[in-house]
Amino acid sequence: MNKVNIQDSQNFITSKYHINKILRNIRLNTNDNIIEIGSGKGHFTLELAKRCNYVTAIEIDPKLCRTTKNKLIDYENFQIINKDILKFKFPKNKSYKIFGNIPYNISTDIIRKIVFESTATESYVIVEYGFAKRLLNTNRSLALFLMTEVEISILSKVPREYFHPKPKVNSSLIVLKRHPSKISNKDIKQYRYFVMKWVNKEYRQLFTKNQLYQAIKYAKINKNNMNDISFEQFLSLFNSYKLFNG
Repeated sequence: MNKVNIQDSQNFITSKYHINKILRNIRLNTNDNIIEIGSGKGHFTLELAKRCNYVTAIEIDPKLCRTTKNKLIDYENFQIINKDILKFKFPKNKSYKIFGNIPYNISTDIIRKIVFESTATESYVIVEYGFAKRLLNTNRSLALFLMTEVEISILSKVPREYFHPKPKVNSSLIVLKRHPSKISNKDIKQYRYFVMKWVNKEYRQLFTKNQLYQAIKYAKINKNNMNDISFEQFLSLFNSYKLFNG
């Protein structure tokens, strides 16, 4: 991770070989504008500037901001903003992608901010491997909220040996691809209620016994394995719930 906070230990990826290996999994071109979450010492920032139209790096540590500026002294297609990413306002009416090697301890907050506050078409983020798996788990509320706005995929493993100091766990490079929202504004409150009741297995507060049977059958869910459902099947359940409560 690039940054936990200014006082905490920092984990960097500095090997050009490893950085290029990671960036090969990312769809970038010379027209792309990139917002980088945490510049660290500027190693990724430099490689992004070589590949893209413009890089805006958001870095909380003023010392690392200076280090990054010095590393990119020969480049003009970047800026670095000394700010906490959680307080940063993403631009409106502008096309951009996001890249970030983010702190484990605020991963949820950053992912939520990317999905619900940015308009990035694609976001490439290095996160702890277990966290990446949780983002794909439809038994968790966070995954069910995020999937309404983005398609989430794990692109590659990022071994802990890539970092120094070396963390205790491996990481993953994930992509969040934005798609049209699956939930309309008028249904958001109802959807949140449905998600929380469903993940807590409070089915009887959502459906009668017969309604649940019908909803499961319509969604083509194996009633003996209710924990193994796709997001599309979950949306089908929600649509049945709306129908029964219309």
